[in-house]
Amino acid sequence: MEKFRYISEVQINQKGNVVTISLPKYFYIGNITEIEASWDRLLGMSPGIIGFDCTQLEFIDSSAIGTLVKFFNSSVKNNIEMYVYGLREELLKIFDTTKINRVMTVMTTEDFKNKFLV
Repeated sequence: MEKFRYISEVQINQKGNVVTISLPKYFYIGNITEIEASWDRLLGMSPGIIGFDCTQLEFIDSSAIGTLVKFFNSSVKNNIEMYVYGLREELLKIFDTTKINRVMTVMTTEDFKNKFLV
């Protein structure tokens, strides 16, 4: 992977008990460590709801999908609702093919914002 695909920090925002984490353009085995560190930080914020903002996401590999499943299991264990929103059409197809959308709730950006951030 090209050097520019590495990230140094993931953007985390909080509004009340809702925490959003903005995934980078590329989410793959090369930057999972940074995403996991962000997950650990946001768990410390004691959210009731976590939303993964995927509006910038263009690529996700199987390791990253596995990481999302791990995060989902952690959210269930910690009694936190977890959502994925803002996926592009081609990524929605990947989520459908892998059946990950049966494990966690996938929403449009508009639906997530209207339900949790208004």
